[in-house]
Amino acid sequence: MKHPFRALLLASVATFALPAMAADLPLKRVVVTTSGLALYQHEGTVEGDEQVEISARLDRVDDMLKSLLVLDSKGELGGVSLPGREPLSQLFRDLPFDENDLTSLSRLLNTLKGTPVSIDGGDISGRLLSVTHEETQTENGLVTKYRVSVLTDQGIKTMLTEDMETLAFRDPKVQEQLDKALESLFANRVMDRRTLTINLKGTGERQVGLAYIQDAPLWKSAYRLVLPQGEDDKTATLQGWAVMENTTGSDWDSVQVTLMSGSPVTYHQSLYESYHIDRPELPVKIMDRVMPRVDKGAVAELDEEAPRYAPRMKAARGGVELFAMEDAIAGAPPMPQAAMAMEMSAAPMEMAQVQAAAASETASQLLFTFPQAIDLPAGHTLMVPFVSHELPAEEVYVYQPETNARHPLASVEMKNESGSGLPPGILTLYDGGASGLVHVGDAEMPLMPKGESRFVSFALDSKTTIDREDSSDKHLGMISFERGNLRQKVVWTNTTSYTIKAPEDEARTLVLEHPRRQGWELDTPGGLDGDVEKSETHYRLRVKVPAGETKSVKVTLRNEGTETLSAGQLNPRDLDMRLAAISGEDIPSDLRKALEKVQSLNREVYSVQRALQQLRQERQQIFNDQQRIRQNLSTVSQNSSLGKRYLDQMEQQEDKLAALAEREEDLQRKENEARAALENYMAGL
Repeated sequence: MKHPFRALLLASVATFALPAMAADLPLKRVVVTTSGLALYQHEGTVEGDEQVEISARLDRVDDMLKSLLVLDSKGELGGVSLPGREPLSQLFRDLPFDENDLTSLSRLLNTLKGTPVSIDGGDISGRLLSVTHEETQTENGLVTKYRVSVLTDQGIKTMLTEDMETLAFRDPKVQEQLDKALESLFANRVMDRRTLTINLKGTGERQVGLAYIQDAPLWKSAYRLVLPQGEDDKTATLQGWAVMENTTGSDWDSVQVTLMSGSPVTYHQSLYESYHIDRPELPVKIMDRVMPRVDKGAVAELDEEAPRYAPRMKAARGGVELFAMEDAIAGAPPMPQAAMAMEMSAAPMEMAQVQAAAASETASQLLFTFPQAIDLPAGHTLMVPFVSHELPAEEVYVYQPETNARHPLASVEMKNESGSGLPPGILTLYDGGASGLVHVGDAEMPLMPKGESRFVSFALDSKTTIDREDSSDKHLGMISFERGNLRQKVVWTNTTSYTIKAPEDEARTLVLEHPRRQGWELDTPGGLDGDVEKSETHYRLRVKVPAGETKSVKVTLRNEGTETLSAGQLNPRDLDMRLAAISGEDIPSDLRKALEKVQSLNREVYSVQRALQQLRQERQQIFNDQQRIRQNLSTVSQNSSLGKRYLDQMEQQEDKLAALAEREEDLQRKENEARAALENYMAGL
């Protein structure tokens, strides 16, 4: 289908502070997002060639250039132009006077010396010579007057400025320069704004539009929920209200508003800056000229080499002129109908009926378009409902031990059957019991894709108590041998016992959130109400507890794996325990014989190791005793009876140490042989 507009895409996304538009292109549509952006769309009628001006804040011009879209059903775009980033400085750079010279007549005339002038219709005609000041003492004090001097054909003539009626510049260029300067000063009287001029070319009356994206305050969603009334009631009434602000500086009159929830990628780029690359300067070559080097005497140290030129980016300021490509791009969709404002009245205990926004979805966005026009004055805030639904809901109590280890959270489980996703926001919950409407708590409304359920927790249920105990166990399984290693299957279990006590006069539907573990599986416990559900981080187990009763649930997680031990890692006690764990199993006879042989060889290794350990302890004890004897010998004479006794003890201990060394060498050889026998046997299995 051919689109009704031809469009020129000058840029693509992001900005704010709504520009003041021409009166014939009123604002028709606003799309407010949760990403800090808003789309503004204007539409109107023009005839023939026409210019449309947009005034934008200086810091928003980049985004205006990036996102401006021009829509014209029959015409074409002649270009978009705007002053440079510093238009006044650029203007006065080419004029014989500056902005300050326009603050007084004397300063201006002194900058225009030599300009042909005519005073009072030709009474004095010639070239402007100078303007000087004169001070005169009067009864009212010192008065300063200014005298204009003009070089005429008859000589120099003067006149006080106070006596002049007119002073005309006879050179049309000077008059043109002054007109241009004053016009620019008027156009740029607001220093932080720039005006974009859009040239539309065409014939006859036709529909045109402008669209652009600017940063804006994000809209907020605030929900109200009336809980189900009693056990038989399985529905809850949900209303969602949008809070938005008009910070554009212009009123919204009968504007269609669409709310968008999502996280698009957005960028900002300085398109309003001019960039130049500095170039190295090449000296002019002068031939046949000798330039002797000037002698500076002996050089103590060399000067640092001068840095080489390198290209660098430099922002230069000047005018900006944008022109259209010859073939325009196909335009944007037709303008939708515009939006709504509404009043609200409600009977007691019932939520007021509202006309909800039309909901739709894209691949990554939720959209809500109001069916009627909205009026929102500049600087005002508006709250309007965008959803109103009866949703399937059930009151439950969610136990999150990391939130509160003793009590569950009063919650409501809702299923989104509204036909579209619901954006996140703040949620206020009410209970409409026999005593009237009461506020029961606030909650965070999660993002709810259509067709999915969510738990919303809003209060602590202190009337229900839960005790929780954890225990862990390890179960050893079958043994095998592989590549000289002993491998045994192991099952680790972690069991959590939940004991739930309901209030005396109220039944409870509990949802136990039990943490999931990577690589662990759940043994589904008995006594649950329905199947086990999984979230990203927890199992959800639903348990019903009658009023005043206590119920226990054991939740077991299981992890199966294999432990691998080399011959050097075995010890008799650990090996006996592992063999005892499978003693009641139907083990093949060849495996049983192999296990008994490994057990026997391992005990031999361990026996030698114990003997070595005892020998080394004995040797260390001798070393310690010798240290004591040496200290004693340092205090007595070696020829004394006590000294000789110490020496005899040292000699006996040295003999014993020599025997222990031989014994240790023999035990070490036996240990190596026993370990080699165990390793060789296990390697052959």
